[in-house]
Amino acid sequence: MSIISHPHDKFFKGSLKEKQIALDFLKAHLPADIYQQLDLSTLRAIDKSYVSAELREVHSDMVYACQINGKAGYIPILLLLEHQSTASKHMAFRLLQYTVNLMGDHLKAGHNSLPLVLPICLYHGTVSPYPYSTDIFEDFDDVEMARALVFKQFQLIDLTTLPVDTLKQHGVAALMELLFKHYRERDFIEKIRQLADQGILKVAVSHTTDSYFFAMLEYIGSNEQGEQPQKAEDLFKLLSTVLPEKRESIMTFNEQLRQEGRQEGRQEGRQEGRQEGRQEGRQEGRQEGEHQKALAIAKKMLAEGSEFAFVKKVTGLFDEDIKKIAAQY
Repeated sequence: MSIISHPHDKFFKGSLKEKQIALDFLKAHLPADIYQQLDLSTLRAIDKSYVSAELREVHSDMVYACQINGKAGYIPILLLLEHQSTASKHMAFRLLQYTVNLMGDHLKAGHNSLPLVLPICLYHGTVSPYPYSTDIFEDFDDVEMARALVFKQFQLIDLTTLPVDTLKQHGVAALMELLFKHYRERDFIEKIRQLADQGILKVAVSHTTDSYFFAMLEYIGSNEQGEQPQKAEDLFKLLSTVLPEKRESIMTFNEQLRQEGRQEGRQEGRQEGRQEGRQEGRQEGRQEGEHQKALAIAKKMLAEGSEFAFVKKVTGLFDEDIKKIAAQY
């Protein structure tokens, strides 16, 4: 039987379910200016606990819904009985998690905005006074840096509004940003040509790994124009021309796409087992030279840390072939 659940939990909840006790408790402990903004006629208990399973020995909770200054709000009250020296050291962080979970449920219920949440912790532990900070920033090693950086507006990088000339100045990251920016444009192939003419494509490829190169090919090939057979051929021919040192890898990758029928059937969906059948036919019909090329690509990708599934997708090799290569690392 947990420490909190008996007798503390029962008495705690039994008390605060009494509306007059709840009203007097809030009046006694909330700042007067906040208390005056509560619409007490809307105060009602919520029949749900937000305390995680591993903390129920030392926490019990009651949650009230209440209009606060005319807006949706909640007042969670947590009972804390500290029976271990470190039980509540990160209480401020736990209350933050608790608050976020409560807000999440509010949104799931169909509301369009976040509610106001006023968490309260009622402590009656063995150590007096309560030995830990109630300030979430005190949980960080660098308190001042945390105050300056954490819980602020998040940094937004809006590629839809950033000028192309600005993105071009972002070094190797420019290619990723520009591909995202242009992905939905009708002249996507022409945009790729421009990136090549400006040297952005070559710079990115020369300073990154083969794994990134194949990820880039897959992303470019997933574009709507890459799904149309003739445009896909034009796209990969262009890439082979501007990246002659990568021509063999590009052609191998394009052949995999063609054999899988991604350009012809991706929008219509695949029947169950179709992929496995294509892989078997591909492996049986591939000439030894092509097979060796695929093995070499797989070896390089695995050496650079590529995921098994991604290597398989790029090369079209059987699991057994990739496992044999992976065993070397």
